[in-house]
Amino acid sequence: MFARLTTARAWLAALLLTGSMQAHAYIEQEQSTGVANDAPSLAEQVGPLAPGSTLFISGARRAETGVPYFGGGRSADFFRFDLSATTWVTVALETPSVTAKPVVGLFDSSLPDSQLLASAFDDNSTSSTTLSFVHQLTAGTYYAAVSGFRAGWQDFDGGGNAGWTYNLLISSPPPLAPVPEPGSMALMLAGLGVLGMLGHRRRHGTT
Repeated sequence: MFARLTTARAWLAALLLTGSMQAHAYIEQEQSTGVANDAPSLAEQVGPLAPGSTLFISGARRAETGVPYFGGGRSADFFRFDLSATTWVTVALETPSVTAKPVVGLFDSSLPDSQLLASAFDDNSTSSTTLSFVHQLTAGTYYAAVSGFRAGWQDFDGGGNAGWTYNLLISSPPPLAPVPEPGSMALMLAGLGVLGMLGHRRRHGTT
């Protein structure tokens, strides 16, 4: 458990050093409290995803040494997040185990049966695995899900490869700085021109 938290903290620190994003960290509730999160209707709430922020979830598909085991190690893990505006969202999954065969998906809760919008999987990992994809979403409620690879994994009903831990990141880029309107740009350029002319006169002792 300590090794997993150390890895998670190092990954989170690296994320924070790459930019000005705000990160909010969570431990998967099924592993920490025993509350199931193995279906969209039971999804763990990991807060609103604001522009320029990241939701960081540390989870497991196995029993953790020294930690009470509540079950659910082979079930899919669902996490709910909310958006207030249209944005591009990056979903990334990192598994430190060389034998992990992870699956990660993104679901729209407003569509029938929580329709799968995007996914990534590794069916035969031989090294540490990182999966990711980017998808544009409108305002609403969405689910990210983690499972293990198996035949028919697209239904995310659990089962599949297990025995590993993971770090899940859901992030949104910071808002772009507004582009000046043509009129404002012209006024700014004119002002810079006047300042330049005044500076030239002062340097040459003219008025």
